Amino acid sequence: MGITIHYRGSLTDPIRIEEMENRVIELATELGGSPQRWHSTCDHDPQRVVRGVIVTLRPGQEATSLLVSPEGWLIGLVDIEAAENGELEEPPWCFVKTQFGPVEGHVALVELLTCVKDEFIPNLDIHDEGDYYTTRDVETLRQKFTFLQAAIDGLADGLRQHGLTPEAAEDPEIVAERIQRIAKSVHQTLGRPPEQTPAPVDDDSKFKDPPNG
Repeated sequence: MGITIHYRGSLTDPIRIEEMENRVIELATELGGSPQRWHSTCDHDPQRVVRGVIVTLRPGQEATSLLVSPEGWLIGLVDIEAAENGELEEPPWCFVKTQFGPVEGHVALVELLTCVKDEFIPNLDIHDEGDYYTTRDVETLRQKFTFLQAAIDGLADGLRQHGLTPEAAEDPEIVAERIQRIAKSVHQTLGRPPEQTPAPVDDDSKFKDPPNG
């Protein structure tokens, strides 16, 4: 459950890394974000440099990594050490979860990545679970955010209303099944016309206090 933007690509001309950094900082600032330069090296080989920019576009939205490995590949924040040590075998997929930030943060990220693709990384592959990249349809994106937030709120309400006993909460299988049942109920509720009442969450005996003895 979520809305994520995935991207992968390679800098066509590694010599342009500083130019890309400056451009990303300019664009991110114009979009209302907070860019930060990054420069790190391998402990055993200072020639292996990871550099680029990390951008925070909106509160609640994950940071965007526009870092480049020594091979010229875009890498995610979790890939920094592997890139420094030469352990990556191919350009990794980077991703940013946007669902906990505002819609405009998702839009800003797509526009930032589009500019990077146009100017520096023509082979940048962008997969947008919000479909904004391919459609530029803000209203559809807004509906996806609204639906997702309703699902998250419904799941949270269900967990509060149908909480587990302390004993049951220690059993991972019971916890997982309870969440699945509540999530199914939320999904059914969101799929109904507004005039219909939510489906109740069954309360099987396995979720009640265990018998003594």
